[in-house]
Amino acid sequence: MIFRRWFRYFIPVFLLIISGIATESHAAPFRMFGYDTAAMGTANSNVAYGESYSVLFSNPALMSRFEPQAGAGLAVYIPNLRADLMDRPKNADVNMKYLDTNVSMYQHVPDRPIPTIELKTQREDNHINDPVTYFLTGGTYDFNIDGFRVGGLTVLPLVEVLQISSYYFDEREQYYTNTVHFPLFGEWSPIIGGMVGTSYSPVKYVSFGFSLQINVGLVADMGIFVPEATVQEYGLMNVSGTKAVVKFRPIIGFQTEPTDWMAIGVTWRNESYVRTDAKGRLDLWNYHDSTLDQTIPRFVVQSYDMVLDYEPMELSGALGFKYASWMIQGGITWNRWSQYIDHHGKHPEEVAINKPINPGDLIVNGDHYKWKDTISTNIGTTYKYLGWGEARLGFAYSPSPVPDQVGRTNYADNDLWCLAVGHKFTFDVFKKKLMVDLGLQFWQMLQKTVNKDPRQIRDEFPDNSRTILESSVIASAEGLQTNNPGFPGYTQKGWLIVTSASVGMEF
Repeated sequence: MIFRRWFRYFIPVFLLIISGIATESHAAPFRMFGYDTAAMGTANSNVAYGESYSVLFSNPALMSRFEPQAGAGLAVYIPNLRADLMDRPKNADVNMKYLDTNVSMYQHVPDRPIPTIELKTQREDNHINDPVTYFLTGGTYDFNIDGFRVGGLTVLPLVEVLQISSYYFDEREQYYTNTVHFPLFGEWSPIIGGMVGTSYSPVKYVSFGFSLQINVGLVADMGIFVPEATVQEYGLMNVSGTKAVVKFRPIIGFQTEPTDWMAIGVTWRNESYVRTDAKGRLDLWNYHDSTLDQTIPRFVVQSYDMVLDYEPMELSGALGFKYASWMIQGGITWNRWSQYIDHHGKHPEEVAINKPINPGDLIVNGDHYKWKDTISTNIGTTYKYLGWGEARLGFAYSPSPVPDQVGRTNYADNDLWCLAVGHKFTFDVFKKKLMVDLGLQFWQMLQKTVNKDPRQIRDEFPDNSRTILESSVIASAEGLQTNNPGFPGYTQKGWLIVTSASVGMEF
């Protein structure tokens, strides 16, 4: 009796706490893996059938199909992704002569290169191999109402510092990491994530569900003052304001079981991302205009459009069957990647376009670089071979939405497949069911070699460049010079392993 009363008050409070901390600025790993160990064991295929709180993402209508529960666990993913850059010909480097160039000719191109040898970070391969551990918690509760459930979950990275990293996927990345990055798979920033939801089954054969991902981004406006413009290594900085940007991602689910051995599930997930407009203000000391004989403050205010954690609109449908101790389900998901925007608020087809700089330059058709919608598939099966033992198996295939990156852009991505296995142990404890889950996934990114078309790369040292003082032609400017880290090409490949273990209880 005391045990039951404790659960009665603990679970609503537990779900309230989850909803309070459910902020999600990089949930992409769990969008693919599944939000708990049970989902991971079947390759996150739980759309027609499901038995754990991870259905808040895959199909919230399924919460009404299993007993209220609570659980916690650990998940570790270990990536091994590589973008190996091809050796670049020396004549493609931006040489020191660039510093003698007439600046006025670049007024229409504000992004100026740095001589290659002077770059802060020299061009290098990108190897992603740092493991990340997450603490997973979640649960559902019925408030003693037949067919009704509320649920919540959260994922918490066990790292010292939460971080968000953004990248440019073109030559502008020369100023930062100077390499090629993976925008969709494997190269994720560890951030707190979570969601809350509810479901209701008015009759035995039909169930409806609704859940929310709560996306939160923090933005700081920076003020920088340079007391002496000729002393570039010194300045003052203040944070002039911070704000939280909140966006909700709705998920709607439906499930029907027209017979005891068949189920149909459908889930719609809206597009999701956090967009911010951080501002930076740079002030210089004592800008003096001699014609007016007065001091005019000189400052520059710049807004920076940032987009965090883009997830596409999705529509999933699945069909499941039960026979004896077997359950199998399979489904497909339409992913609307054609509306993708990168970390700096641009569509890939916009970034790919180069303004012609030299006479006869190729006019790039940005439509060739527009991302395409994809159809992915997930299949999962379980077999209950004993009263306390249930084995799981799953498979997933996700085609890449990214077209061949032969031009300016370097979105490293390719088709993915996943093989998953899992096992559930069930024990009777205090007349309740104690569940121990184990899960393992292996993800493979197919190898792909990208060869750049020099005609579609921005020439950062135009052929007609002249010196500032003599206005003489710079012979070394002839041809293509670029600090684009992806030129002349690169090979992308890799794999990722996910392991998970959890413990839960029905009540």
